[in-house]
Amino acid sequence: MKQQIKTKKSKAVITVVIVIILTAAVIFFISDAFYKTDEHFGYAMGSEIVVVFDSGNNKEIADTLFSRINNLDTKGISRKSADSEIFALNKNGSYELSEEILGYMKQAADICDTSGGALDVTIGGLSSLWDFDSSNSILPDITQIETEKSFCGYEKMTFNGYTVTLGKNQTVDMGALGKGIACDVAKNVFKENNVKKALLSVGGTVMTYADENYSWGNHTWGIAVRTPETGDSSPLLRINMTENKVISTSGNYEKFFEENGILYHHILDPKTGYPVENNLKSVTVISENGLVSDALSTACFVLGKEYSSELLKKYNAQAIFVDKQNNVYITDDIINSCTILNDNYRISSYE
Repeated sequence: MKQQIKTKKSKAVITVVIVIILTAAVIFFISDAFYKTDEHFGYAMGSEIVVVFDSGNNKEIADTLFSRINNLDTKGISRKSADSEIFALNKNGSYELSEEILGYMKQAADICDTSGGALDVTIGGLSSLWDFDSSNSILPDITQIETEKSFCGYEKMTFNGYTVTLGKNQTVDMGALGKGIACDVAKNVFKENNVKKALLSVGGTVMTYADENYSWGNHTWGIAVRTPETGDSSPLLRINMTENKVISTSGNYEKFFEENGILYHHILDPKTGYPVENNLKSVTVISENGLVSDALSTACFVLGKEYSSELLKKYNAQAIFVDKQNNVYITDDIINSCTILNDNYRISSYE
C-alpha cells in the first residue's frame, strides 16, 4: 500500500537558522549605528536559498550566486536534469566531464574510498528505487533491492583524463554532496565580488564566510542545529562560528515513510540497500570545504560515531552526533563553541 512521504526540511530549518543568526547579529552590532543585514532569497536544488550580507545592497551579487548554484545543479550535478553532465554520464555510461564537475567527482570518489563505501555516489539506482523525493513511496521488493545493490560500488567507476566510465548499470547520485558543493561555489562568488562577510543557507546546509582580511574578534555567527525530531523545528543547540566553515546535517527525521509499523528514512546503506539502522538521530559535520561537510555528514551517519573518528581526522572536520537516547556527542575542537538549547538533550562524553 502506498504511504505518503513526509518531508520536514527546508523552511523549518531555514527559519530557525536565520532567526538565531539575526538575533546574534543584532546583539553584537547594536552599538554600530550603520550596521544593517542585507538578505536575499532564491530557490535551487529543490531548496530555499538564503544569503545574508553584513551590509550594503548586494542584489546583483545575490542574483549571480543564485544563477551559479542553479547552473551547478541543472547543467552539472543533477541526475534528473537532462542538460546536466551527470545525467549524460548516467545515460551513456561514459562521458567527458568539465574540469569543474570532474573535480567534484574525484573528491567524492576519494571520500567513498576513505569511508569504505559508507558514502557511495553510485547509489543512484537504489535512490531511484526508494524514491524518497516523491510525494508517495512504497517499500521496494527485496529482489529489486538486491538487484540495484549489486550495481553499486564506487570502485567500479574509472577515471581516464576527463572521461569517467561507470560500471555495468551504474547510476551516479550526487545528492549527498550537492548542497555542500553549492556552498563551495558560493565561496568563489564571494571572493570574485570582494564580499567582506556573508552567510549562506542552502536547504539547511550553512556556510559562514569572511574575506582573508576580516578580523573576527568577538564577531560571531550564531548557527542553530535543529532538534532531530519530526515536526520539531526548535533549535537543539547553537554553535558560535568565528571562522569560515560549512555546517551540514544528516538525519533520519527529514524524509521518510512508514509501512507496517516500520519507519524507513532516506539515508541508505549501500551495503544493505536499506535505510541505515543504528542508534543515531542526526549527524552534523563542520568543515572548511562544503563538499566534505555534506559528504561526511552522510558517511558518518552510515558508519556511526564509533567508526567515524578516523574519517573526521583525515578531512580535518568536526562533528556533532545525536543518538536516540538524546545524548549529544561533540568533538573536542568545537565543544566550547556549542550551547545546548533543548533541555531534553544532554552533552555526553565523546570518547
